[in-house]
Amino acid sequence: MFSAKPFVLLCSALLLLATPSFSPATAAELTQCAICHTDSGLMDELTEDAIMFGEDDSEISPMQHGKGYGVKQAPFDLFEKMLVDEGFLQSPHGQIPCHLCHQGNPDSDDPAIAHEGLVSDPSLDSEATCGQCHADISKSGSASLHMQAAPLYQTLDKRCSADQLTKLKDTVLDKQCLSCHQGSCGSCHVSRPDVAGGGLQKGHFFSKKPNFIYTCLPCHTSPTGTDFIGKKGSGDIHYRKYNMTCTSCHGGDELHTAAEKGENRYHFSAKIECVDCHDTISDSPMPEHVLHKNVSCAVCHAAPYQNCNSCHIGTDKDGVVYSQSSPSFKGFKIGLNPDKKGPRFVLLREVAVQRDTFKDSIGKMKNYSALPTYKRASPHTIQRRTWQSADCNHCHGNKELFLTQDSMPFDMIVTNRHVALKSADIPGPVQAKRSFILSPTQSDPAMRVTVEWLKKHRRDKNLVILDTRTRDQYEKAHIPGAYHLCFCLFRTPADASPPYMMQTAEKLAKLLAGPRLGLTPKKRVVIYDDGHSGRGVAFLALQMIGHKNISFLDGTIESWQKKGYKTAKGRAPKVTARKYPLANSPELLVNNHDIIELMGSGQAIVVDSRNVAQHNGDMVRSDIAGKGGAVPEAISFPLHTLRNSQGELYPTKRLAWLFSNAGISSGSGDKTIITTCNTNMLAAELYMVLEYLGYENVKVHDGSWAEWAAEFE
Repeated sequence: MFSAKPFVLLCSALLLLATPSFSPATAAELTQCAICHTDSGLMDELTEDAIMFGEDDSEISPMQHGKGYGVKQAPFDLFEKMLVDEGFLQSPHGQIPCHLCHQGNPDSDDPAIAHEGLVSDPSLDSEATCGQCHADISKSGSASLHMQAAPLYQTLDKRCSADQLTKLKDTVLDKQCLSCHQGSCGSCHVSRPDVAGGGLQKGHFFSKKPNFIYTCLPCHTSPTGTDFIGKKGSGDIHYRKYNMTCTSCHGGDELHTAAEKGENRYHFSAKIECVDCHDTISDSPMPEHVLHKNVSCAVCHAAPYQNCNSCHIGTDKDGVVYSQSSPSFKGFKIGLNPDKKGPRFVLLREVAVQRDTFKDSIGKMKNYSALPTYKRASPHTIQRRTWQSADCNHCHGNKELFLTQDSMPFDMIVTNRHVALKSADIPGPVQAKRSFILSPTQSDPAMRVTVEWLKKHRRDKNLVILDTRTRDQYEKAHIPGAYHLCFCLFRTPADASPPYMMQTAEKLAKLLAGPRLGLTPKKRVVIYDDGHSGRGVAFLALQMIGHKNISFLDGTIESWQKKGYKTAKGRAPKVTARKYPLANSPELLVNNHDIIELMGSGQAIVVDSRNVAQHNGDMVRSDIAGKGGAVPEAISFPLHTLRNSQGELYPTKRLAWLFSNAGISSGSGDKTIITTCNTNMLAAELYMVLEYLGYENVKVHDGSWAEWAAEFE
């Protein structure tokens, strides 16, 4: 990949750095590379041709999209991928002439000529580049799990025939899988991984500690990343409470260690263990720790976690290999430890690999059953208190938590025979129960309806089914008989000033009673969506006009479809417009200054329903705010904490426990509970759940973080 000559020059350059007479950045500034790549205007101009205009008229370039998974557009302008910070030229790495690492033609100002022979990531050959100074790390790091795909090849070698594996190496593995399964020093310490679009992170500055949001999470998005930051659940206590990130546990000793025998992360000596920090646990006098020595820590301390997305490999119209992530789901399965060492009972994660995953390249895998489809899980949803540990019999005797042979079809029993339990092996209920605190609730069962109930009653005379998704989604498939009002109509548009605020009660009444719905006070409204919180905004709108009879579907449109119930297509029906009589309903919305007044007098609990990374300020919705963070003293409580993988709420008793455990009690005296998020969508959904549980004095922060960040920059 690299000739020896450039690195003789590299060594010479490094020696020059130690010479007192050397002028900082002189070597780099003499190259045309540095002149061009530090010029933001020029970089912007040169990348202009790469910009494509999408359907939403926003600038989206294919160069900003990651390889493989359908990741979101990277949060940076395209030219920033190539822009070098002038300050970098003063750093030790910046004083090495660009072409000694990247090659190319450093004397030409013509991009086509200058980039001939360019090596965009020299650290792919880390021993020849980084190893000039970091010899020990480069030698072991090049054989680490981050830089070589031995476990991937080893796994496929067992599932496939030799001929099939050869075909996969030439097609899928090189073009697709290696975008995640083969990293480099640079993709952690200098740039973003290719899977997230690549590009420099900080103007070519080298970061000793990688940024976990834009470096670790792109490759470890699902299941680990979404679990850790609370995008699909409550988030991990190590991050929530102690602001620990990936490298807090997984340090350089582990990440740079050569993988032993090409096996997985459980099979090398530098792996992290819970007892490395919690070193007194093994000698703990707590009865639970004494009685459960053959149970892994995660069995008791992990909240529901995401199961692996499958890389369903296919080819596009041009024959280019791609992967499409399948929907992930939250689960919790206890099974037998597939390794000979360690606790007997561990958590297992389903690997959604199918016999025909690579059907476009090799057909069905010939030795598919050679490995289990459940592997040992290391959930990043750790909590001190969890539902299964709140009461002994939440686990003991609860067959649903265990991977059992009688719960699987025959071929899965064969595949997972070494990790699945027999029914007789499940620990039975115990007499001793742990007590746990529940917030007193007075839930309204009529508010929460199942798909079975809706199927039975959808033709009732006074029932109105309201689909709150976009018009395009509605017209493609909706519950038969449903009317349509996009949740977006209940708020001010994105280009309004201020944006995303709830419309006035007068406007809402006119909209809801208009020809799209024709609502009258006697009608019972059942709202549903696709799991993206539009129904919460509709629920709030209905309450703002004083409507009393409101229900929500427990689940989503997918819940209806999974039951095998038919859907309809086409435009929404029109009805006779009415005039809705507005009632004197209590004020349900608060603004920034209401929060300051209530919090200042100790009369409010603010609950942030965004994911933990947004609450902590590490992840920013750049389309609505220029900075990250949260309302001071707000409780972080991600909305997805309340739902299972089907979008259904947990049972009422469990919901009450979750709120109580977070310090959100319905018995909080005269305190107002204020829900907030980014733009009031998640906040409205959380408000709906609290109303269902019978919480009193609950309000929604209308502008949410968009309003707060704009006023208090």
